[in-house]
Amino acid sequence: MTIYNTLVGVCAGLVLLTVADAVRRYPHVVFPGHSIALLITGGPLTVLSVVGALTWPLTVKPPINIAFFEPSVMLGFLALVGAASLLHRGDTPFERATIVRIRPALWIVFTIGLMLISIASAIFSYNLVGDAPAGEPLTSRFPGWENPAFGVSYLLAAAGCLATPRSELIAARFVMRWSWTLSGAFFLLFSILNYRTHIGLLENSNGAHYRW
Repeated sequence: MTIYNTLVGVCAGLVLLTVADAVRRYPHVVFPGHSIALLITGGPLTVLSVVGALTWPLTVKPPINIAFFEPSVMLGFLALVGAASLLHRGDTPFERATIVRIRPALWIVFTIGLMLISIASAIFSYNLVGDAPAGEPLTSRFPGWENPAFGVSYLLAAAGCLATPRSELIAARFVMRWSWTLSGAFFLLFSILNYRTHIGLLENSNGAHYRW
């Protein structure tokens, strides 16, 4: 089994948290820090997501290629473009006119939100994520939570994307900030946990019997 949802998940979570923090600081953003963070996370996110989306089937559960890696490709490219844009812009505040000028690009984010809603519906309808394999330490001990947790996280991320075209409004920025903060924190923490559990799964596949 080959899978990159450890580092991809960490980078995706950090991108969402970085953008949420930028939204929180509107109209003033610490551009150097945010752009550097987006560059560092957007690079591996893009490369590994492209590999995951193009390699078929990458895992023992091929639908995960669609549900996880394809949105991550778009997120990675957006992170890199956003980093380049912030570096070029310099330390200047956003204005309402700026948002109006970049609105065509914001509709791309809106479309990603529709993708995430469609994926979330598949997660709930088909039990797409399911429970951790029996050989995976720790997470396999608590069945029944991963699928709904991922479905809700995708819906939260989608809510922020759908609000993006109206980001000049306070209410839209509130939705963007908190939906991406919560979903980003989930993806980040779950993917960090996967480093332990996936290593344990590989050890158990070699004949060990670790449960925690």
